[in-house]
Amino acid sequence: MRTLSMGARAFIPVALAGAVVLGLAPSSPAAAAEPKTEAQQIVAIAKAQRGDPWVFGATGPRAFDCSGLLIYAYKQAGDLRAIGNGRYRSARAMYRYFQSRGLASRSNPKVGDLVVWGGGSHIGIYIGNGNAVSTLTRGVSVHKVNAVTARFTTYLHTGMSGRSASGGSTVASMTTKAASGHRHIMGRVNLRRGAGIDKARITVLRNDTRLVVLAKGKDSQGRTWLKVDAGSRTGWVASWLTD
Repeated sequence: MRTLSMGARAFIPVALAGAVVLGLAPSSPAAAAEPKTEAQQIVAIAKAQRGDPWVFGATGPRAFDCSGLLIYAYKQAGDLRAIGNGRYRSARAMYRYFQSRGLASRSNPKVGDLVVWGGGSHIGIYIGNGNAVSTLTRGVSVHKVNAVTARFTTYLHTGMSGRSASGGSTVASMTTKAASGHRHIMGRVNLRRGAGIDKARITVLRNDTRLVVLAKGKDSQGRTWLKVDAGSRTGWVASWLTD
């Protein structure tokens, strides 16, 4: 497969776009169906910008840079809070924001998660089946995650795939119920005092730590968390960072 090569300002232009850039053809009827989750709504908004030009610092509605497209799509869907309320205006800053909250890993991406390349030189939105939508130097395009010369760095887990679409943000009250079984940590994950990234961190669990699941809960954004026994500590971890 030919790759998309890195360009000036560490953004990623398309090389031989016809071979690697997908989705410029009209959407199928199934793809045009009403989004059922917040993630599908975010992706639909971002994909609707295909062909809009890259302009450094632009956040839409007619031009974007890579982080500007994320901010625009999440804001229009009413989910800006999930990516830091628009405060992080570069791929690297957004990467660090998610990483500091234990929400970065190299596996198990869900639709609506973010994709980082080049250690934070470029960022896009994961749309499923190994594809992403992002603002390349030739404009907003859909392409394979591995179709860039900048090395894939990580996925940033937003939790949007599990939320029902509402046309705007909703707040769900935290609920818990009994659970059982075992999980393992994928990467380094924060163990917290409650279900949510705003809860105090107890410690950082190492990759492949074995967990005993005690209960399930949802945070204010509707994302599922697990209350676990991690050996010497008990606390909450984000379910999407376990297997």
